[in-house]
Amino acid sequence: MRRIIVVLSIVATALLGGCVTPTVVSNVTVFHAITGAETNKTYMVEATPEQANNLEFNSYVTMLNQELQRRGFVLVTKDPALRVSLTYGTSQTVATTQEPMPYGPYGYGFRRGPYPYPGWVPSVDTYYMQQMEVSINQVKDGKNIFTVRTRLLSASPEMSQSMEYLMESSFLNFPGRNGTTETVTLPEHLQQ
Repeated sequence: MRRIIVVLSIVATALLGGCVTPTVVSNVTVFHAITGAETNKTYMVEATPEQANNLEFNSYVTMLNQELQRRGFVLVTKDPALRVSLTYGTSQTVATTQEPMPYGPYGYGFRRGPYPYPGWVPSVDTYYMQQMEVSINQVKDGKNIFTVRTRLLSASPEMSQSMEYLMESSFLNFPGRNGTTETVTLPEHLQQ
């Protein structure tokens, strides 16, 4: 069932992409305990040992800082009220669809018999699930106050081509409706 949904969303995106401006579709899941009354919005981004000296991670943190600062958070170098973490990754997924047979000697697709037959053949395509998660925790008690998970399908395994879309989708409706997953569609313009 999940594979059918993935294939349908890819096909729908492809069909819509032919008619209108190309778009990028993400699924955004949000959990939060943000009330809007929070006064101390100072934060630091926490890096794991593997992330600490990673240029790719540092590039994505720059994007994250821009999104947080647009929403009133203040980056500090010591004594933050909040700790922010960022994780991301790519996994490969395979989708199988049915396509018309290529032209044969008797017309569009054929099978044995006295007449042409429009047959179908399976087509296997590889896609990449790009995923990102941002969590915000209070320093004083370790309480998690915000977590967003964002996913999108891409034809490229390169995370760098998707990260701006993932980041913008994650914070578009900040803080979002608690406990929901929403589909966010953005125009394909960020990597142009």
